[in-house]
Amino acid sequence: MIKKLSFTTVLAAVIKTVKAGTELECYDLVPSDEDYPYYAAEIIGQIPDPSKTMWKERYQIVIHAFADGSNGSVALFEIIDNLAEAMTMAIELPAGYELIMQTPTGVQQIYDEADGSKHAIMGYDFTIFYGFKTKI
Repeated sequence: MIKKLSFTTVLAAVIKTVKAGTELECYDLVPSDEDYPYYAAEIIGQIPDPSKTMWKERYQIVIHAFADGSNGSVALFEIIDNLAEAMTMAIELPAGYELIMQTPTGVQQIYDEADGSKHAIMGYDFTIFYGFKTKI
């Protein structure tokens, strides 16, 4: 049976990779009392990736990086660099699925928050194979 991978599984794999690679928390829902720095991952798209020979899907995920802004952008830039390094490791997927590409799309935006903190958004695309097309 050909079955697409749930976006929740991909998001969980990204969160696990970020936590392991940065040693900071990464959430899909941030607790209201969380101290800086931390990350939050969010799925923004799941798009079929047409191919003549295989079934594959592209998952678009953004990772929000939050840091204390009292010392300018230094702390934010440090956790951005740590995130980029952590995401050089491939995410782990369940059996039957294969990660074809894990592509960073870069820093999308940087914000100065009202509480004095800094917030950056970084994008990643994941192309995942889940079966070959065959003629019956």
